[in-house]
Amino acid sequence: MSERRVPCPSCGARIVEGARKCRACKTWLGERPRGSSASLSGREPRLARAAVSVASGVAAVIIATLTSLKSPVGEAPPLTALTPEGAAPSSGVADDAPHPAAFGPDSPEAAPPPPADAKGRWRAREFRIGDVHPLDVVFNPSGTSIYVSADDASLREYKIQSGELIHKASMPAQGDHIRLLFDRYVAVLRHEDAARIPVMDTTAWDRDPVLLDVGRTPGDIVALPDGRTVVAATTDTKRVTKFELPTGVRLANITLPHATGQLFLVQAEGRPYIAALGALTHAGRPAGAWIDLFDPSESPFGATRRSIAVGREPRAGDITRDGGAVFFPDRLSNTAILLSVAGVTETRKVPVGVGPTAGFLLDEDRYGITLNAEGRTASVIELSTMAVKSTLPLRGEPRTGVTSPDRRTLFVALGGAQWPPAGSGVAVIAGDPPRVVASLPTGKGACAVAVSKDGARAVVASYWDRSITVLEQQ
Repeated sequence: MSERRVPCPSCGARIVEGARKCRACKTWLGERPRGSSASLSGREPRLARAAVSVASGVAAVIIATLTSLKSPVGEAPPLTALTPEGAAPSSGVADDAPHPAAFGPDSPEAAPPPPADAKGRWRAREFRIGDVHPLDVVFNPSGTSIYVSADDASLREYKIQSGELIHKASMPAQGDHIRLLFDRYVAVLRHEDAARIPVMDTTAWDRDPVLLDVGRTPGDIVALPDGRTVVAATTDTKRVTKFELPTGVRLANITLPHATGQLFLVQAEGRPYIAALGALTHAGRPAGAWIDLFDPSESPFGATRRSIAVGREPRAGDITRDGGAVFFPDRLSNTAILLSVAGVTETRKVPVGVGPTAGFLLDEDRYGITLNAEGRTASVIELSTMAVKSTLPLRGEPRTGVTSPDRRTLFVALGGAQWPPAGSGVAVIAGDPPRVVASLPTGKGACAVAVSKDGARAVVASYWDRSITVLEQQ
């Protein structure tokens, strides 16, 4: 550029020859550069804005035309009403609708087998449950599936017909035993290193379980007839506590002088009573056992109760159909005890086999049966005379058992008393008088047994085999 200066055509100030703008009057000289601030504020910006306006108008016309057309889908369906927490599922939902926490689509179930016949023959089949060890098992009220507590701290549901895993939920700890409450909730009991009982609502697998703060070492839990409250007991803290479901609110609690390991719902004085069976120990040895009877609806909770001495080391027992008596064995004294609680308490005893670990009632409470672990036998007691009618040999050491709802059949898992169990097999006891009508194979480590509500099926969980054996009549 030349340094020769010439006067500005507009103001006369001296500017460099060839300059495009006067520094004095700010006047542009000659053609304006494209893209400058002046050109952006001139004709070119006006043209751009006009183009944008035209394009926007055309787009608006197109959108209006499209939205005015009738949708081929039709009206949208109404929103589904959410079920309040704790309420039963709405009847408007189809029974075959897939559950939100289910694994894959639901497959059709085969027709349930007919009710069990005391004279029928039993057959066994099994299915695997994966890479976990089962600890306990209970039937779904429908009889088409089972709930399994596994050693990976999970609660699972499997279909009986196919063995398909359909639900799974994680628990705070693995459950040694599980209890079905009100045909809807599953309580998961861990007897050591725990202070709460998780309760899973089987109608809402996608929700976390309700945790009942019962205290150290939960022992047992039982449902009350009102359909909403439960009573739980502990051994270390010796507490008996009343809770409401599904909220898990603690309503009341008492502390007993002994560790309560079993709870029974009995009938005393014409109304429901809780029978809390517990024991005391001295230097690690059994020092006596008692049953505490009290009305759970009484206020304050457990204020009036009766304590009855019942031996030294009571084991798992059963209650009569009318709820007026409790039948259980005492392991140390090798006796079976029938305790009447309906009116004036009365205790009747009879010697049985060596090492009884569980007691059951059969045939309209005509017979009592004890499973004698050390003797590998089952003692059959005629309750009217409290005399041993027969002793049944078993093919293995009994671990646990369960009776059918009509109390005509007893299924006994032969896994043995040690843990983990090493034995296998299941014995079926039925008839009048009771006898072993079938001995069927199971996987190694038969640890738990359950029966359906109609008595048509039973299942045995095998710890080492990681399998479920299904028992059905041919």
